[in-house]
Amino acid sequence: MTEVVAVPRGRFQILADEWRPLLASAAAYFFLLGGYYMLRSPREAYALQVGRENIDLLFYVSMAVMVPVLPAYWWLVGRVRRGWLYAGVVSSVAVLFLALGLALRAAPDSRVLAGVFFVAVTSLNLFLVTVFWSTMVDLWRSGAAKRLFGVIAAGGSAGAISGPAFNALFVGSLGTANVIFVACGMLLAAVVCGRLAQGWALVTDSAAARPDTIVGGRVIDDLKRLATSPYLLAIGGLIVAGQVLGAFMYQEQARFVAENYVSNEARTGLFARLDLAVNVLALLAQVFVVGWLVARGGVRWSLSAVPLVLIASLVPLALFPLGAVLLATQIVRRAADYGLFKPTREMLFTVLNPETKFKSKSLLDTLLQRGGDSLGQWLYGFVAVLGLAANAWICALFSLLMLGVAIWLGGQFSRSESDMRQGASTRL
Repeated sequence: MTEVVAVPRGRFQILADEWRPLLASAAAYFFLLGGYYMLRSPREAYALQVGRENIDLLFYVSMAVMVPVLPAYWWLVGRVRRGWLYAGVVSSVAVLFLALGLALRAAPDSRVLAGVFFVAVTSLNLFLVTVFWSTMVDLWRSGAAKRLFGVIAAGGSAGAISGPAFNALFVGSLGTANVIFVACGMLLAAVVCGRLAQGWALVTDSAAARPDTIVGGRVIDDLKRLATSPYLLAIGGLIVAGQVLGAFMYQEQARFVAENYVSNEARTGLFARLDLAVNVLALLAQVFVVGWLVARGGVRWSLSAVPLVLIASLVPLALFPLGAVLLATQIVRRAADYGLFKPTREMLFTVLNPETKFKSKSLLDTLLQRGGDSLGQWLYGFVAVLGLAANAWICALFSLLMLGVAIWLGGQFSRSESDMRQGASTRL
């Protein structure tokens, strides 16, 4: 019989043979998000170097870049073994940012290179994250996912804390270009840990798939499934609503920072401190809240908690539209997204077939997410003149709509999981 090691207070249980692949998975996510967050705060500074008036254009270009990249990824999914998809994508991105770092070190004031860097980080970071979680939801069964995904996500948050902390401490002495090189090293370490996780998971009873197989299938079939599945469309609706809300708050934050912080170093330092606060809160949520919520109320409770937290943070901003309250709201909003929504959203995919986990999921996580960004940037042009307080009320309304969708999705997940336990095919 497999030994069970209980975590205090019964939040989740980890089987003895799950420890090695679990820790390797958490380490891979640590290095992946650590590297990304080392790139994120320079991205924000470079966006302002391009010009705040061009931020919406940068998001439009980021979405356009995904249009040719996503089919190329689907082509790889149909032909490359699962185990090498993650390693190949992350390694390629690391090489790209190494080249960009060299170019920016040679021409640090170039607005063109600053824009290219912003677009690369904004578009490709989603591929890094989606290929990682596609691998995870394909690797672990739904029961194990509910116990372990909070731990894996916590590893990512620890990396997301380390990245901005490193930048806040060393960007002034090292310079932005050298920070980019360190980030590339973190991404390559994520590749090594990810491969170890896939190998070690093969010996566990909780593994759902073998990484030495090919997903296969036709892209058109999975796109049809996406267009006709209320379950997948509801996930997409949550993503778009969240991105529109985020775009509104991003623009308000950009306006405040541009007016109150002058140099790239000062802006990079502020964004690093904000990222640090966000990821400390996200880590606490992943370790202490996600497992507790899922154990007591299932995925529905954990998913519904996100819009409730958003409403609770946006109403004070609407009542007190000040810069400090805006930054605090941004911290809470992003922490809820990463700490609660992200791990719970990934659980929703564990009851789906392998093609959907890699193909439809990648579309939802990348092109649809950036499409939501672009939609939000476009809509913000109509409401910018209303002011911070009115925009906070609008975002609170978006959050209320998200709550209704989250409650429905949680119920659908529970029914599908029950079908799988009984040996019936999923209705999603």
